[in-house]
Amino acid sequence: MIKISIGHADVDNVIMEKIWRFRHQQFVERCGWEVLRKGDGREIDQFDHGAAIHFTLFKNETVIGYSRLLPTIYPHLLSHVYPQIMQGQKLPRSYDIFEWTRCAVRNSDETIDGVPVSRVLMVGVMEFCRIAGISSLIVETHPKLISSLLSNGWQAYLLSGITVYENQLIVPLEVRPSLLPIDIFYNLSSIEEDKHDHVAQRREGFVHKYVVHREVGCLTPTY
Repeated sequence: MIKISIGHADVDNVIMEKIWRFRHQQFVERCGWEVLRKGDGREIDQFDHGAAIHFTLFKNETVIGYSRLLPTIYPHLLSHVYPQIMQGQKLPRSYDIFEWTRCAVRNSDETIDGVPVSRVLMVGVMEFCRIAGISSLIVETHPKLISSLLSNGWQAYLLSGITVYENQLIVPLEVRPSLLPIDIFYNLSSIEEDKHDHVAQRREGFVHKYVVHREVGCLTPTY
């Protein structure tokens, strides 16, 4: 089951604790991002604000996958942490463009009813974008992961060239959802949608209603 949560104040504290500890385990302990290390074993950053959208994939109450979306009209990683990787190119910012960050799965070989966890997560994010009116996502990733995005139905466009950031290759992309993998995903009858856990119901204007009118601390939309 994928649970989608907006912000953190309105989210079950137990869920957020699981999210932060999962992120610490994946990005600090596993990937070695020491700058994120916290003594309490929770990975929390300045972008876990009221407009952050958390996608948490559960299996038997345990987090096995996670992703986060951030609205680009507010400060986000590409705009305020490493804008230099754009190499002077214009940064896409709009109400219907979000940044896709902190994407991880517990085990790359793990499946849910025969479907890889990474695919369940990627297609789940795609379906959310389609019903929420999000036109595209900004992704900063290792070049080798572009093939994974393409194989799961995302259309990927380079925003700049490959560069090195903290001794790792990274490239900024804009990815857009397509329909084919969504159809394949829902044809797998063993996977069911839990409508109670989808915060964005099938209605128009979600992005404007949510991002424009929701307070996010002292943040101000920037372009």
